[in-house]
Amino acid sequence: MIQINISALPWQEFSVVLDGQNCVISLRQVAESMYCNLTCNEVDIFKGRKICNGTPINTYPSPNFKGRLMMIDTLGNSDPQYEGLNERWILVYANDGEVLNG
Repeated sequence: MIQINISALPWQEFSVVLDGQNCVISLRQVAESMYCNLTCNEVDIFKGRKICNGTPINTYPSPNFKGRLMMIDTLGNSDPQYEGLNERWILVYANDGEVLNG
């Protein structure tokens, strides 16, 4: 499992290589909820997926993306807020052989 470096910003988009996959992830805060988009090797995997603490963001398998993404609250059990990203809430990736534990 690896931690993906993110910024404490209400909207961000960044590129990252995950298990050999070229990914573009965007995170955005809307009111009290945070949402995620994921593109892998130029294929949209999901858009506008609400992020809940300790729950895989990509809940359904895709032939175009292997592994799982999850946001974890390191200080409790709250859904993420942008002010605490990369400190209180961390974004992690696990490949298909690893288990994500929120």
